[in-house]
Order: sequence, then structure tokens, then C-alpha cells
Amino acid sequence: MEAKDLYQNASEIRKNWSITIDSVVHNRPAFINRTHDYVTMMSSGMVADLLRDYKYHLTLENEPDGSVTGYVAELELVENAPTKNACLSNIIEAMKDYALDYYQEFNYWSKAPNRASHLPYIIKLLISDDQMIMEDLVCLDGKN
Repeated sequence: MEAKDLYQNASEIRKNWSITIDSVVHNRPAFINRTHDYVTMMSSGMVADLLRDYKYHLTLENEPDGSVTGYVAELELVENAPTKNACLSNIIEAMKDYALDYYQEFNYWSKAPNRASHLPYIIKLLISDDQMIMEDLVCLDGKN
């Protein structure tokens, strides 16, 4: 058997939709072929496992006015707030907002030369809650 033999016909998948969903959620990914289209279907948990090593590197800097600025390198996001906790909260909201914007304008952002590489981070954000995002933030020392 070869990897290409794992692909199932889309018509068969449609006939057995519930069985396919149950199998994907509880067992393994499904590989689907429709004419010239090839699709991989997997649970969000499996996607999270695939993306587990993707972390968000956050630099926090104390500003001269006492506020805190945070920068997430992978997403090129910057937020400023009066306190560190407020800055973290703003960063997480900005990350989620950016992920939703990216997804809603996927055809544009996924082809933009400076944004295409954000895709794994976007997918990870879309399947993560605030606690999961917080756990994936790797804080780096800023200038101050």
C-alpha cells in the first residue's frame, strides 16, 4: 500500500459522513479525493498536536512613561498598556482579532508575502482559548 491509496472518494465520504466524522475525531485523520482535489480532515485536537511547537515570542518593554509595550514577533503585533497585565490582555485580544481578520480575508492574507508564514500561528489561535494562548507565549526580556 502507498500513501496515495489512503485517499477515499468524496462520494463515499458523503454517504458515510457521520461515520467519517466519528473516525476523524476518535481515531485518525481522513484523506479525501474529489476529482483533482485532495483534502486532509482531522480533529482540532490533532491539529493542536501538530502545532504544539509553534510558540509566540513576546517581548515586553517598560516605557519611560511607565507603560508597558508588548511585541509578538511571529505575528508582528504591538500593543501598549499602563500595566504588564493589561498589556498581556491587550496582546491576547489583538492576536485573536488578527487571527479572525486573517481567516475572514484568507485569500488576501495567505498570499501576502509578509503574512503567508503566519498561517500555522493563525490556525493555532483559531483553535485555542485564552489559557492555551497564554501558555504558548514565550516572554523575552525587553530593553528595560
